[in-house]
Amino acid sequence: MARRAKKVKTGLQAQTQLFVYGLFIYNQWRGMGTLNSVDVISQHYKLQMDLYVSSYASLAAETIERSMDEGDIAPYNYQLLQFVLEKIESGTSAQLMSVVVMLKCMKRFGFTASFNRCAVSGNDTQADLIGYSFKFDGAISRQEASKDVHAVILSNKTLYLLDVLQKLPIDKMNSLNIHQEIIDEMSDIILMLYREYAGMFFKSQKLINQLKRLEQ
Repeated sequence: MARRAKKVKTGLQAQTQLFVYGLFIYNQWRGMGTLNSVDVISQHYKLQMDLYVSSYASLAAETIERSMDEGDIAPYNYQLLQFVLEKIESGTSAQLMSVVVMLKCMKRFGFTASFNRCAVSGNDTQADLIGYSFKFDGAISRQEASKDVHAVILSNKTLYLLDVLQKLPIDKMNSLNIHQEIIDEMSDIILMLYREYAGMFFKSQKLINQLKRLEQ
């Protein structure tokens, strides 16, 4: 945030839209700074042209922003956002990239989630895992499923990919081709985790929910 960023007379409105990548020159002594000029490198037009893509890219950006305290200098968050926007613009699912961001930012919101072993028995045989238990705070196996009848049932592949994406460094994420059904499951459970463990409801979710209702 900076003074003059949205004022008509400054001519900086277009350069200060979400997803604009550039060099922002501003003065700051105390509190909010004053924006003087913007040297635009990329406006990420593709992200702004598609409402569906834009909504999930906004969710990724909002997650990163809300994971930071005022005045934080966080090089990794900058790298994460830049990586995600470039991936989306190159054709990778925006919904999938929002999942990646939310997995990477969990600790900043004060919680973690385990997807690779049963939270009840410790069974780490991936083929046995059939869902996520909020009662036991982790994945649950078919052998222990009766202990939590309210566990969220997930495909084994969803749990496996959540674990992989959570642990894999972003510079190792090359080709990300995942079926839409799996992406939907990952997205739904990750939003549930943020709601349950951090009490978070993201502004971007409102538009996403509206778009989903229109698809039904």
